[in-house]
Amino acid sequence: MHFSTLEDPRIECGKEHQLLDIVVLAICAVVSGAEGWEAIELFGQTRLAWSRRYVPPVNGIPVHDTLARLLSRISARGFEQCFASWVSACAQVSEGEVIAIDGKTSRRSHDRRPRKSALHLVSAWATRNRLVLGQRQTADHSNEIEGRLSCRNLKREP
Repeated sequence: MHFSTLEDPRIECGKEHQLLDIVVLAICAVVSGAEGWEAIELFGQTRLAWSRRYVPPVNGIPVHDTLARLLSRISARGFEQCFASWVSACAQVSEGEVIAIDGKTSRRSHDRRPRKSALHLVSAWATRNRLVLGQRQTADHSNEIEGRLSCRNLKREP
């Protein structure tokens, strides 16, 4: 399992929900357009029967506070490595898929007071799977070509 190496930051006592159940719920919800902890909980509640076919949650769907507490404490680096491993496996299954590379500037992400410019991101998108393979922040005023080169080299880092 690609997420089996992800470290659970909780103590053993009092765990009502498995880490994998929460991670799968969060990924499915966010890929489906959920924005925020309440939306992830709502996604889980409305699709409980569907989720039981794949990763049956033993104690039901966790409430949004539980989701927020746990997912905020997971190592971002560890999650990125597990997610990249999973996406890599998906990419191998879908040979010859087109990967679209696109750059965007996030509106209203600048801060005039400390003179911080807007956030510039380049994304790699798996068209067949409809999945973002990775995103990288690019330097201020860099062109999209530079960003494309960095996204082409997206790979798991040790």
